Amino acid sequence: MFQSQSATLFIPSLSGSISLAALVIPAILTLSCESDSDPGSDAVKLTPSGKITSSLIPEPSGIVKSRTYPGVYWVHNDKGNTARIFGVRLSGELIQPPGQTGFDGIQVKNADNKDWEDITCDDQGYLYIADLGNKESDRRDLVIYKLREPDPFTDSSVKPEAKYPVYYPDQTAFPAPSGNYNCESLFWSDGFLYVLTKHDSDGNTRLYRLDSLKTDRPNGLTLLGTWPAGGKVTGAEASPDGQKLAVLTYNAIRIYQKPEPGKPWLDGSFKSLRLVEMKYEGICFSTGDTLVVSNEEGDQFAVPVSGLKD
Repeated sequence: MFQSQSATLFIPSLSGSISLAALVIPAILTLSCESDSDPGSDAVKLTPSGKITSSLIPEPSGIVKSRTYPGVYWVHNDKGNTARIFGVRLSGELIQPPGQTGFDGIQVKNADNKDWEDITCDDQGYLYIADLGNKESDRRDLVIYKLREPDPFTDSSVKPEAKYPVYYPDQTAFPAPSGNYNCESLFWSDGFLYVLTKHDSDGNTRLYRLDSLKTDRPNGLTLLGTWPAGGKVTGAEASPDGQKLAVLTYNAIRIYQKPEPGKPWLDGSFKSLRLVEMKYEGICFSTGDTLVVSNEEGDQFAVPVSGLKD
């Protein structure tokens, strides 16, 4: 059974005017053995390390840590909102260009937010946004946007460098009776983009890889296999060193070790942490030893990787 834990994370500042106290975010995580239905359950309740309170972000979905700007996390809204991204701190503080009035996020030009569900980054300074939300499994306009990471301290807009239409070659009916072609997870690893599906009919997930990058016609996603996920997958992210994959559901976190060459990610062994169920939406690595998890209410949780067990 997990013991109560806490940690302190130091967030580097880009401004010398911020005091040392402002760089410390205490009480990152409390793991308490708590369950609504089973007193003996080992499910834990996460304690927020921060909260997004800006009215510009009513329902944050995906989250990824910037590889360019220290202490910056990129988030975006779910469907029903305009195409824009936001830089925030782990505390939830919205980053705004100094002196800019009427700031309402960094607009993503020539893009639509039909149902943005996740965001990831590569090692070349690009962000990728997954417009792959497909709750009814009936969409024929699924898209992944590629954009150069903007400067959260100066930019008010960014234009995508590419727009990749995608589809599932194994889907033959629209809507699909199974309801298993929804997707809320996008991650980058070893030069490729991957997605994990969120199933309505069972506790599995399918892993797909984007092997072509055509912009003038749809790209068929390569199906790598189906695995038990233990719940509905709502987020995923590979570690910066490429050796781990974090997968999030409403009631668990799993970290997969990279499998031997030639095998897909979910063939690797994994450690897990059972969670008291919540509408968790996004996950990313803050460091190799710490995860950041977000929910649709704007809470942000820092979770030590050491809290996950075999």
